[in-house]
Amino acid sequence: MYDHVKQHRWAKLRVGIVITIALIIILLAVMFAGNIEKLFTPRVMIYAMVHDVKGLRDGSPVWFSGVEIGSVKYIAFTTQQNVKVAMSIVTDSLKYLKKDSNANIMTLGLLGDKYVEITPGSIEAGGLNPGDTITGKTQTEIQDVVQASQDSIAKISDFVSMLKEILVKIENSKGSASRFIQDPAVYDNLKEAIRELTVLIRKIESGEGTMGRLINEDALYNDLSSSAKDIRLFAQSLQKSEGTLNKLINDPSLYDRFQKASTSLDTFTQKLASSKGTVNKLIEDDSLYENLNSASEKMNKVLERIDNGEGLMGSLVKDDELSKELKSTIKEINILIKDIKENPDNYFKFSIF
Repeated sequence: MYDHVKQHRWAKLRVGIVITIALIIILLAVMFAGNIEKLFTPRVMIYAMVHDVKGLRDGSPVWFSGVEIGSVKYIAFTTQQNVKVAMSIVTDSLKYLKKDSNANIMTLGLLGDKYVEITPGSIEAGGLNPGDTITGKTQTEIQDVVQASQDSIAKISDFVSMLKEILVKIENSKGSASRFIQDPAVYDNLKEAIRELTVLIRKIESGEGTMGRLINEDALYNDLSSSAKDIRLFAQSLQKSEGTLNKLINDPSLYDRFQKASTSLDTFTQKLASSKGTVNKLIEDDSLYENLNSASEKMNKVLERIDNGEGLMGSLVKDDELSKELKSTIKEINILIKDIKENPDNYFKFSIF
């Protein structure tokens, strides 16, 4: 009897154990449907430093190129006022990550859960090793957008209010802005200016005037092209020549001479400024100018008298007869002097006794 009861209890216990194992298997199948093999996949730890995790939690998925490669193990604060995010990822995915990869904290939809998206990085950067730390970034949240929008709307409202006040002042005032808006003369002037400008453009297009010829005719371009060619040829010949002009350009001794001459001139100027000689007096003393001015005035008066025929010089300039008589007299005197030189005995006789 006792053995029968014991066997019955053992049978119930075995049924319970089988049912429990079956329930555990069903639970694991439901929770990790299609991902049971990942529980036994080798994993490594990498880290990311961010300023704000924006609600990221332990266990949040880690993605790479849209594929889930791991999960967030824990989140901890650091002494550098950053947040350290520890991520457990599949070892095979580590070979695709680089030193300059970024861990971006993203949101599923607008208000969904957070996850980490790791970027591939550049080809030039070295590969990521287990335990390395990468830079983390946070996606702009809808709350940040709303806050920025509110600030922008507030600024726009202030701007609209200021614009309204300006428009009211312009409407009620009689200043330049109000006259510009209300006075039709401005429109008429602009219309007239546009009409004249249109006429001017038509004249230019038709080739009238200098401007039209400069735009429509290619003679100026040909002349400039020819001049540029001549200048280029001149420059080439100048580079090849050994004449004076080439030496003036390439020979540094000319600059040295100019430098020495400039220094000497500066020294001479300083000496001249500090001296009290004749040259300095000619520069600083205005008595020379006054004397020259007085002499010039006297000369003008003398010339005016001569021009008016006053005095002997005036008579000589104005009176043709006197000039002729004077010329005749001078001619006779010259003849007399010549005759005296040739026949001195006719004019000078010396006798001792």
